Amino acid sequence: TAGLNVGFDKTVTRGNPDERAFSVVYLKQGRVVALDCVNAVKDYVQGRKLVEAGAAPDIGQLADKDVPLKELI
Repeated sequence: TAGLNVGFDKTVTRGNPDERAFSVVYLKQGRVVALDCVNAVKDYVQGRKLVEAGAAPDIGQLADKDVPLKELI
């Protein structure tokens, strides 16, 4: 987990929970406020920077597990 998922108004899931490797990205007013990553170390490492920056990435790209989160800052 990175950030605090308090007060979010939207979630985006990256990956497939059935495969037990996925991330849930929490947004508030379009900005990333937190991530929960399950067996997705890259998402955690790169996603922390999205939280720190208060990034407002494109939702389609954010949901695409093949787009590295570091490209969305």
